[in-house]
Amino acid sequence: MQAADLSFHQVFLKTMFMGLKIGVSMKTMSYQERKKVIKLSANIAMAVAGKGMNWSRALITSHAKHGQNKVLLMSLLGRRRYESITKPCFPVKFKEKRMKLKRRFRRTNSILRRGAHASNGATARVIAESLVKQRTRILKRVVPGGETLDELSLLEETIDYVISLKAQVNLMRLLTEALSRSNKGGIP
Repeated sequence: MQAADLSFHQVFLKTMFMGLKIGVSMKTMSYQERKKVIKLSANIAMAVAGKGMNWSRALITSHAKHGQNKVLLMSLLGRRRYESITKPCFPVKFKEKRMKLKRRFRRTNSILRRGAHASNGATARVIAESLVKQRTRILKRVVPGGETLDELSLLEETIDYVISLKAQVNLMRLLTEALSRSNKGGIP
């Protein structure tokens, strides 16, 4: 069965179990090390199941910055995919587009500020714009890879990221319940 044919849940569980198997078999581990392997496996599994969204690539890239994660990441993704995701590349068109957006927002904000000063107080529109800007900055920090996105793409990525996080939490909860039930039944 191809990865494209598998559901998010199937890809997540398959990748997570592979990550756990590889990560735990590397050496004897302390509780903290095992906890890190579980978290890393869950994050990478979520990113792999995320099917190439910007946040999934950013999540993999952020984990790849830590040298000890490289072996696990390369094992789960394969060398070619690992290198294509972690290789830094920003096309010139993307940089130009981002600069144009920044210039346009600066011009719009200066016009709005001048309008607010002309009326001797902040209008509801200026306050709303300020709140949207503040919340956008927060979202850009929360969503992996969000710093490089325009507002519309950021909303799309945020929705997909939240759905994936929710699925990850549900799967982890089900896995925990299944493991606790099997331990109560006398299975080691």
